[in-house]
Amino acid sequence: MNLLASAGPDWMMIFLRGSALIVGLLLLWASIMAAVGVMLVPRPSNQKIALWVGRACHLLFRAIAQRARNYVQLDRYLAVQGPTTVLLFLALFLLIFVGAFAFIVYGVTGCTPLEAFYRSGSSMSTLGVVNASGSRGLTVMFVAAFGGTTIISVFIGFLLTLYTAYTARETYMSKIALSVGEPGWGPEAVVRLKRLECALSENEVADCVQWICAMRVSQYIYPLLNHFRSPIRNRHWVATLLAVLDATAIRAAAIEGKVSTTSARLLAQGAQAFRSLKDSEISRTSDSDSEGNVVTWMIEEEVMGAKSGADVPDCGICRTDWDQAMGFLAANNIALLPDREASWQVFSRIRARYFEPAYFLAQHLSAVNAPWSGPRHPAYDFPLAWPLMARKAFADGKE
Repeated sequence: MNLLASAGPDWMMIFLRGSALIVGLLLLWASIMAAVGVMLVPRPSNQKIALWVGRACHLLFRAIAQRARNYVQLDRYLAVQGPTTVLLFLALFLLIFVGAFAFIVYGVTGCTPLEAFYRSGSSMSTLGVVNASGSRGLTVMFVAAFGGTTIISVFIGFLLTLYTAYTARETYMSKIALSVGEPGWGPEAVVRLKRLECALSENEVADCVQWICAMRVSQYIYPLLNHFRSPIRNRHWVATLLAVLDATAIRAAAIEGKVSTTSARLLAQGAQAFRSLKDSEISRTSDSDSEGNVVTWMIEEEVMGAKSGADVPDCGICRTDWDQAMGFLAANNIALLPDREASWQVFSRIRARYFEPAYFLAQHLSAVNAPWSGPRHPAYDFPLAWPLMARKAFADGKE
């Protein structure tokens, strides 16, 4: 009886190898779905792996940034957050794939766990340093080799997509830097355009709208781009876009006395961009589709209908800031409308449409502390960085 029992199948080993095969297949499926969600699906990914990596990198670099004594150090620390997150995604996906195929190899062959890991790594890297045994082992190794080359190829395309969008964003920001200032500030942009004798044409407004729309789409699809910082320390996409919108709102409220169709379109697209990109940062923790929650034409109608009135909404700045800016404009020979109070009310109604998501992004991304860009985290609340003309006009941030 003992000889017959010893000659029977080892049910414990069969159970272990079967369980390993199931775990490997499930792990492989989860890693494929996570890779597809992060690098291929054109919307923010809510895959658990992506969420964990993003949160871990965010917490890590925020902990490192706590050591920053000034904005120069802070910007240097956070400049590598985006690229590091991308590389960590690749390393994690490859490691999970190797582990998944190691479970599968162990389940379908009679090798030891260590040999299964060696064979999985050899196949994924296409080195072929370990020979396979049996048709089932060869099949798994061929699939693993295909998976390894595929994930690397997709990652290369993912990198090209990210840096193409990043380059397009930064190219336009470099183009308008002379007009907006660095860091961007709406009143300074108005003065610079006056001194440069540049009247915004329909084509220039269309180019700006095109930049806003392209940035909104690319960074909504790939929220990692939000964390890619500009090569110039005092330049940040949040501050630049906010300055463009503020300059447009100032011209409409305090100079021209009306919101033109082109200005309303620019303001509506900018407000939509800020709201969508704020939602893309938040929606990574939920399954909500926030892109459809805001309709651009509704914002455009609200902006065009902005008028003076007794009820002045919160616009993110106080009346003292507004009066200081109006003094700065008047000192630089900008012809302002005589009714400052009415201008303030119209400006507040326009800016109320976009300041809150802009302030959220500026704080969340630790953007350069430009004027009118909202508060920062207490740990990174460094002095205001004024653009050149305003810095000369205001001593230590005061008139």
